[in-house]
Amino acid sequence: MGNCCSCQDLSLSLLQKEENPTPTPSYHSKRESSKSQGKCAYAAVSPESIGLLIHQQNAKQAGRREEEEEEEEAPRSKGPSLKEKLKASLRKDEFDDASEALTSDDFADAQNSCEDKDQVSTRAGSPEPVGGLTEEEIGRLRRSVEEVVREMADHESVVLRRDFSRQRESCVLKVPSDEYGSIAAALSAAMSGDVVEVSEGVYRESICIAAADVDIIGIGSINKIVVESTSKPVLVFRAIKGLVRNLTLRQVGGGCECAVEISTGSLVIDRCDISGQSDSVLHITGTHTSPSILNSVIHDSTGAGFLVEGGASPVISGNDIHGHHLDGLVVKEGGNPTVRGNDIHGCKTTGVLVRSGGLGTFEDNNIRCNAISGVIVHDCGNPRFFRNKIIEGMGKGIDVYDRGCGHFEENTISHNTMDGLIIKTGANPIVLNNKIHNNRGNGVYVFEEGQGVLEGNDIYENESSGKGVLEANEIYENKMDVCGLLVSKGVTGVTIKSGGNPSVMSNIIRDGKGKGIFVHEKGRGILEGNDIAGNASVGISVATGADPVVRRNKVRETVWGRREMKG
Repeated sequence: MGNCCSCQDLSLSLLQKEENPTPTPSYHSKRESSKSQGKCAYAAVSPESIGLLIHQQNAKQAGRREEEEEEEEAPRSKGPSLKEKLKASLRKDEFDDASEALTSDDFADAQNSCEDKDQVSTRAGSPEPVGGLTEEEIGRLRRSVEEVVREMADHESVVLRRDFSRQRESCVLKVPSDEYGSIAAALSAAMSGDVVEVSEGVYRESICIAAADVDIIGIGSINKIVVESTSKPVLVFRAIKGLVRNLTLRQVGGGCECAVEISTGSLVIDRCDISGQSDSVLHITGTHTSPSILNSVIHDSTGAGFLVEGGASPVISGNDIHGHHLDGLVVKEGGNPTVRGNDIHGCKTTGVLVRSGGLGTFEDNNIRCNAISGVIVHDCGNPRFFRNKIIEGMGKGIDVYDRGCGHFEENTISHNTMDGLIIKTGANPIVLNNKIHNNRGNGVYVFEEGQGVLEGNDIYENESSGKGVLEANEIYENKMDVCGLLVSKGVTGVTIKSGGNPSVMSNIIRDGKGKGIFVHEKGRGILEGNDIAGNASVGISVATGADPVVRRNKVRETVWGRREMKG
């Protein structure tokens, strides 16, 4: 009975404090004191203070034991543990001397959790109280205090930020000013929730947002607020959240992987102009990294505009991405961006490259005028493309190869210098309801063990297409000796060459200036349910040695109808 009272009253006294506690120092005075002393700014509960508390409780016990005996039989709800009460009740300036009172044996048990006071007090076989508390209870109390001390000391900066951010209004730190001559100086003084306002000027420095969640906002014309870094990133973000708006960020001199590095958190970059003489302008990596890059101009890197990898899942929306020496956007190794409403153009290799297990959702982008391909997917890349315009490239529209996959739906693939869509070397995409037209090469070209499902596409005024399932496509107005679909290695409405083995079903193949379907020597495949009309030459032509399955096709309004070519 005495044990329960002593332990409980001691905990309550710690919660209630003294009647006239020493005023708590202000936040800034604690912070400066902590920095000057070079250690955790927690004062002390001395061993004498603990003894005084025990003595006070013993003086109260005599008049309360009868009441406690009556309460013993009544069920008691389980309250917070002693450790929890200690942590909630003791001020941050009450701990250092308490830790000095503990023995080395206590240190060995510092990580042990303190049992609930009810469990301590009602434990069977507890020794008789000594001074109101048993030796075991005193040991547990001392270990509990030490554990709290160590935990708070290890996380001092986090505790300070968490405890005081709710008690202070956000501050605006102006750069330049008498107090802050640089953005880095303002960031060093800023706390979570503060705003750094940057006036017009050129700031030659590297910005690092690493601890506090701070907003950096340019005040004035964006092209007159320039942050420039030489040979290292101009912005590094490692905090939880933040905002960078209306700045020109420029990395010059090369010598680093990126201009902006984001490796954690949810930074928002809005209405910025970013460039860099580096491997990429923005490098976004990490499974818990989900920034938003919005309404910005990302341009003129010596490498790529974006590199997204390592499971990162950014939102990239409304940006102008152009002029990169390599690719506009590279996604690999589990990177999974949402890319929406961007203009990706003028890159010297590819607009979008998805490789090495990269993912991503690409919606309503304008991918145009890129040198080699609008989109490349290879090495098990598996992105999803919806309603994009992949147009006016100086090479291919979409190139899927080397086990690349992907889902392409309702895109416009047109006016590219070479083929609209190439599928080869084990690639296996799903291609649905796209418009593939006016490409100078083939509309769809599938060869070298390319596979895929092509269904409901509108393919016209191209030259050719390969192995796969091609169903419910509309293929018309193709030129002489070129085709809407080319299977394997060749060139008519549908051409199937040596080794080709597609399934061509329920397509409309019409108004071509050459043959409707031409199966070359050793070509195979299933030709079923097609409507072949208005072609200038043969409706279906099968060469000697070819072995297709031809059934239930409509061949009409052609010059020759159906013919088998021999020898």
